[in-house]
Amino acid sequence: MAVYLKKSVELYKNALTKNEKTLRICLIAAGEVLSAFTLVYLIKLKEFTHIKMAIGSFFIVLVPVLIEILFRCRMRVVPYIAAELYAISPLLGECYKLYYTTDWWDKMLHTFGGVAFVLFGVYLFRRMCKNEPKRITAAVFALCFSISISVLWEFVEYAGDNLFDMDMQHDTLVEELHSYYFGDAPGVPGDIRSIDSVTINGNEVPFKGYLDIGLHDTMQDMLIETFGALIAVVFILINKEKTVLFIPLSEDEMGGL
Repeated sequence: MAVYLKKSVELYKNALTKNEKTLRICLIAAGEVLSAFTLVYLIKLKEFTHIKMAIGSFFIVLVPVLIEILFRCRMRVVPYIAAELYAISPLLGECYKLYYTTDWWDKMLHTFGGVAFVLFGVYLFRRMCKNEPKRITAAVFALCFSISISVLWEFVEYAGDNLFDMDMQHDTLVEELHSYYFGDAPGVPGDIRSIDSVTINGNEVPFKGYLDIGLHDTMQDMLIETFGALIAVVFILINKEKTVLFIPLSEDEMGGL
């Protein structure tokens, strides 16, 4: 592994042009500065809940470069900029409240993730195949790859909520319930059509409805990311010419989308 990484770093340095190196340095520096500013800002406001996200962002902004090195590819300018913006977006959403003040922020990120992971999945599949694979085969692999990443991310959100007392799986107010627990007989579902009040530990909560503890948010996220992945797959299937977004670092590496 050490030999592989050493060779990958060497290939990476030699493959990048001066402008590409400058772009990466500037974007990473901007991301680190924003993370540092956010960390100080949160400490000053004593908002310690989001500090974990600010600290994590110091490392998240390095992920695009690490992907290039580990998988021996370099991204074109546009996808690299998009990758860095995507990496810093959770920080903006969590620490600057965009998840809560902007309804479409979270859904936009999941849609973009679905598209991005399909495009990268095609590159991975082509890189692993010695012979040029059929476009439909690569597209199916990339779709499954993107959906798998979506599921794994929901695992991360679940772990964050349960291990670190975060609220990554945002709750949804449910105003009616359908469950076998409310049925009049075994196997017969019962309904609560209108939830007007909920009492917890003797105290009535100040809203109408039941908190689903993230179920709807999780399912919507996976559906939206799958939708984005399907859009990318359709693009791959109808695009007769290869759109080169990920370029292999050496001639012996297979090319990709």
